[in-house]
Amino acid sequence: MHLRARLVFIAGLIAASANPASLRAADDISGMRLEDLLRVEVQGASRYAQPLAEAPSAVTLIPAADIRRFGFRDIGEALQSAPGVYTSQDRAYSYLGVRGFSRPGDYNTRILLLVDGARNNDPLFDQALIGNEAPIDIDWIKRLEFVPGPGSASYGGNALFGIANAVLWSGADLDGTRVSFDASSGAGRRASLLSGGRTAAGLDWVAGISAYERRGENLYFAEFDRPGISDGVAHHRDGERYVKAMLKLTWENWRGTVTASQRTKDVPTAYFNTVFDAPGNFARDRSFQVDVARTSTLAPFLDQQLRLHYGHYEYDADYPFVGVVNRDLTRADWWNAEWQLAWTGWSGHRLLGGIELRNQPRLLQRNYNVSPRVDNLNERNAGHGAGIFVQDEWRIAPGWLTNIGVRVDTSEGASPVTSPRAALIWHPRDELTVKLMSGRAFRAANEYERHYGDNVNQKGNPDLREERVTTHEASAEFTPTATLRFGLGYYRYKVRDLIEQETDPADGLLVYRNRDKLSAHGWETDAEILFGEGWRMRGSLAWQSISQPGGEVMNSPHRLGKLLLDGPLPALGATLGLNLQAMSSRRTLLSRVDGHVTGNLVLRQAERLGHGLWSLGIYNLTNRHYRDPVGTELAPIDALERDDRQWRLGWELEL
Repeated sequence: MHLRARLVFIAGLIAASANPASLRAADDISGMRLEDLLRVEVQGASRYAQPLAEAPSAVTLIPAADIRRFGFRDIGEALQSAPGVYTSQDRAYSYLGVRGFSRPGDYNTRILLLVDGARNNDPLFDQALIGNEAPIDIDWIKRLEFVPGPGSASYGGNALFGIANAVLWSGADLDGTRVSFDASSGAGRRASLLSGGRTAAGLDWVAGISAYERRGENLYFAEFDRPGISDGVAHHRDGERYVKAMLKLTWENWRGTVTASQRTKDVPTAYFNTVFDAPGNFARDRSFQVDVARTSTLAPFLDQQLRLHYGHYEYDADYPFVGVVNRDLTRADWWNAEWQLAWTGWSGHRLLGGIELRNQPRLLQRNYNVSPRVDNLNERNAGHGAGIFVQDEWRIAPGWLTNIGVRVDTSEGASPVTSPRAALIWHPRDELTVKLMSGRAFRAANEYERHYGDNVNQKGNPDLREERVTTHEASAEFTPTATLRFGLGYYRYKVRDLIEQETDPADGLLVYRNRDKLSAHGWETDAEILFGEGWRMRGSLAWQSISQPGGEVMNSPHRLGKLLLDGPLPALGATLGLNLQAMSSRRTLLSRVDGHVTGNLVLRQAERLGHGLWSLGIYNLTNRHYRDPVGTELAPIDALERDDRQWRLGWELEL
């Protein structure tokens, strides 16, 4: 079924099934007492639900209530509120930095994106899509879990520096229908419909559809201001369009989710030396994924889960050069099958083991000139792999817990990779939790890095070795009162064979190569306080440092600061969400970009009065001009300026 036909079908299903009921506040863990938050269960750290205090990582929870209060527009903006996390963008895609790691030319390959625990990174680029290009909409997320540190012991490759698990709404959570409309800067407009409920027969269902379009504004680039040739202005070349749909069904011990998305982004930066301000320079992403899981009890204390996942990903791009249009085309199809067993029959232990099989029957990369037709690249490959894992959660004494796991992964043409992880957790009482953690993770070179070679701008490197990281971490959480919480963490990383894009001086082509060893360490501290009548303030500071041969790392700030404040404004009949972000300077390929402080402010109508609920978001509140380092594919641009002050006016109605 064609993508648009799928979307029409799902939209019709929503409209036909809508219930005239109010959406519940099931997401609002932010309204809990601080000591109760440690009992909230998370799923991403260990492949099963466990209290936050017992997870073998310093997990950050971002509930839907916070997504709405602070006006987070995509997954990346939401994750940026976590300690030590930052984002950058090149006006085509958004990139996530974790603890100082965010290499230009890296498509979020070292972060694993899960949706309800299912891997969403594609097998061709290995990318975790977190901006408007993400395969899921921010409105569909009940809770985001960010798990920093290595996760390969549970999930295999890509989980070097963190895991982002998007937990989608269930029908029982929603029990109704919500429609929303946004208007924003740059002639942007967005519509979204989300509905869910539970039938008398016990079928839990959720369906959503959203569409977005933005014309974009004129953008000035001094690098292209050449008298007699160009005034340096890209005239409305920053437009964007997407449409996304989702259907999730749960019945007894079965759960199935289908997502479909298409996003087209006009590219104003003339990357890969294309003609500046030329029409038709775009990148398009399409995704279709189906995930089916079944849980069952085989015997007392013995449970199993079976999961089958199919994914399809397409990327198309046009590059207008003088006298010719060059076209990129990639296609990927993959199947993942998982089987895991959980046994709790041994007193004080929770044992988990499983097998994962991966098959990629189609990994296609093509590049050609449209007219006259010239083929530059036609790479057709396939792949397969497998992983086996086991872990044990052992309550060794009252208040003491260990979590030990190991996983072995194999892939076609590569040696087996072993990924261990161990954590010791001391939780003597609700007010105090101390964790010591150590582990190893890996990422194999992906198909794009190994085999993309058009011999015009880039060449492949099939001899790339897998990246490996070893980490040691410690964290402590202290909640002295019901309204005050402190957190402190320290980490140390050693990375071997990091894959990085560079220019080969022999031929001037971009190529991915393994680097020498590098190391990183840092501190993270955060605090949260409740005060007044429903006001809450959270803040975090992160100090991070990476050492590598050859000098300072690109796009790696040494200091990050966050401050989030939210609460009611009775005089306005509204709530306020203020989100401030501070970042120190960063090195670019040729120079540096200055540090900056920026902030977003969101006002939301506090109570629905029968005519819906209004909200106003102002982004980059102080209109601060700041820039992100970019990769060599954008040369002669070395750093790209972020948007100036933006606004978004929203309205939503519960049916």
